[in-house]
Amino acid sequence: MAAKMVMCAKLGQELPALDMDNPDQSRQYRMIKLIGGAELADRIKDGVSAQAVASWPDHMLMVLNEYRIDPTSDESNKVIAPHMESFFFGEQKEIANYVPPEGG
Repeated sequence: MAAKMVMCAKLGQELPALDMDNPDQSRQYRMIKLIGGAELADRIKDGVSAQAVASWPDHMLMVLNEYRIDPTSDESNKVIAPHMESFFFGEQKEIANYVPPEGG
């Protein structure tokens, strides 16, 4: 069966959507739903490619580190969810006190 395609809101290209039969992608979707809620998770599932979703954990880790958030606390979702929405659907929110690494 051919992969479902979406016009990816993050990457601006038509790319394969999340595949709920793929254990890794299904786990990513559940994590997104836990953090952002069902409505945001469904928007991501319907309008963001699997490739873009795969890039979220690295960005989320940066947010967690910069805000010094305990990812197991319910309060952390209130900080992470807006960053998730802006990461996928708009301008990325500025991370307070973030200093990019030198060199590269």
